[in-house]
Amino acid sequence: MRRLLPDSTASWIILVLVVGLIGSQVLAVAIHYSSRRESVVLLESFRIAERVATLTEVIGDAPPEQRLAVVDRVTRPTLSVTWDPESSVDPAPAADWKSQLLTGVVTQSLQEMSPRAVRVSYLGAEDWQSPISADSFGNLLSAASSELRRGLEEIIERHETSPTFFISVQLPDSSWLNFAAPYVEAVSIWSPQSLLLIALMVLVVIALSIWVVRLLTLPLRTLAQAAQRLGMDVTAPPLPERGPQEVRQAVRAFNDMQFRLRRFVDDRTRMIAAISHDLRTPITRLRLRAEFIDDPDQQERMLADLGEMETMIRSTLDFAKEEANPEPRQPVDLVSLVQSVCQDWPETTLEIADEPRRLVHICQPVALRRGLTNLLSNAVKYGELAHVTLSSTAGEIVITIADSGPGIPDDEFENVFRPFYRIEHSRSRDTGGTGLGLSVARAVFRAHGGDVTLANRPEGGLRATVTLPQQP
Repeated sequence: MRRLLPDSTASWIILVLVVGLIGSQVLAVAIHYSSRRESVVLLESFRIAERVATLTEVIGDAPPEQRLAVVDRVTRPTLSVTWDPESSVDPAPAADWKSQLLTGVVTQSLQEMSPRAVRVSYLGAEDWQSPISADSFGNLLSAASSELRRGLEEIIERHETSPTFFISVQLPDSSWLNFAAPYVEAVSIWSPQSLLLIALMVLVVIALSIWVVRLLTLPLRTLAQAAQRLGMDVTAPPLPERGPQEVRQAVRAFNDMQFRLRRFVDDRTRMIAAISHDLRTPITRLRLRAEFIDDPDQQERMLADLGEMETMIRSTLDFAKEEANPEPRQPVDLVSLVQSVCQDWPETTLEIADEPRRLVHICQPVALRRGLTNLLSNAVKYGELAHVTLSSTAGEIVITIADSGPGIPDDEFENVFRPFYRIEHSRSRDTGGTGLGLSVARAVFRAHGGDVTLANRPEGGLRATVTLPQQP
């Protein structure tokens, strides 16, 4: 059930608008049809009553020997008339409200003539049977004579299957005028024309809703893209504050958050650079003092420690310098970039899927090269040989760097990405390094929207997997 529901704000808004529109239209049309139906019945009753009253007056005033001729002349398809000795309508009181209404209106219209009796019956379209005969009416109609039956059959044949009022008026001489008047019902609300109009209205509302909702949600989509971009580039320009008030407030809050994050990163970077720069002076003084130590072993150890500290400080300053002055992004062919990096390491073999396919990627080429170089240097240093594989799918670009070294414990996969962290039992006697290589590599790849993970190979060695988003 949840899969059938909309999955976006725009879809929900459009669904609510369409359902509300259809519901309100159906309810309004139903109310209108109900009131219109009552009005049509009332108007139709007055129309029929006026004609019945007029014809009753004309026929009733005519001499008996001329009444049949008058009846033949006034009979029309819309109102059939017969002059009979018996009533064609059952004397039982009418049960339906339409017959009761017409009985009252006809009686009121014939008030001046003072008819001896007025009887009305209604036969709806659903009440007709086939084959149609006078017997089909049951107790609705009574036929006391064959002449009246023939008149009824003519009326039935003329108004076959259409809703009809049967009216009998007893004249002062006890004879009966029997009328049959087709009833014009109100047009159904579910006619093809009304359904077409409702469908057309719904389509117009859907089209306008899609246009308006997309216009209103465009700033939200821009905000979502900016939030995704923030993880890759904290120095991106602020978003323009457009759209409804709520969206403008959200964009303003996002811009403030981005500004505070950028200020925090800049302050941290400047602090690290300042500390690293200030440490160089005391290290230089310690190096000079170490030259006056008489014990050669102690002197060598102290100089080695100082050299390691200088290397760490130099790496930290380089990292801080890159963070403070990021290079501009530009389109680069990743195939050429990876080939160029591998050419700097003779111990590396390269395999490119779907060669010679080009993989154009908008990135910081120097930073990306540095991240790949750090991974390759570790692979060659600890595994002597490295095998690089470059492949791509519809969603991402994958670069794997595999070596044949001793690997690392599984619980150290995340620790080695921490700055200045080195495994106590290293994979080689010559540990070297400052512990910033993998940290810098992960920071570079994450700044490009990707990541790097480590895993031990079943056949031995370590595999680093770099993933970058595939760009359109």
